[in-house]
Amino acid sequence: MLTACKQSQPVGDVAEFQASKASSSQKIESSGLVREFVARGNEPFWTIKSNGATLTWITPENLQGSQLKVDKVISADNVKYVGVDGDSDFTLLIIQTPCVDTMSGETFDFASVWTHGRERNVGCAATGG
Repeated sequence: MLTACKQSQPVGDVAEFQASKASSSQKIESSGLVREFVARGNEPFWTIKSNGATLTWITPENLQGSQLKVDKVISADNVKYVGVDGDSDFTLLIIQTPCVDTMSGETFDFASVWTHGRERNVGCAATGG
């Protein structure tokens, strides 16, 4: 299911996201293991599922999704997936800060920033696969 999401506060860029240290009931790391995430956003609609060193990038034009190999960088406040898709660099940043879906009003414990080439999209994220 594709869902439109928006973080709860306006963000100017990724650096502001990384500087944010909002409290959350969930932790990104659990027993030294990184959880799997599902990040999503709208305009354009997109969903990304993380699974180890692979992201599955789903769009309305590609409902099966594209598999992207990544290196994972972990910190106390965020998880950042980085890789290359053809000629385009990509980054998925998961930030531990509250996020609200603008269509449903559903709340999430994480915000996300998906950057592919020169395109940047902001959305929400939840743990799970």
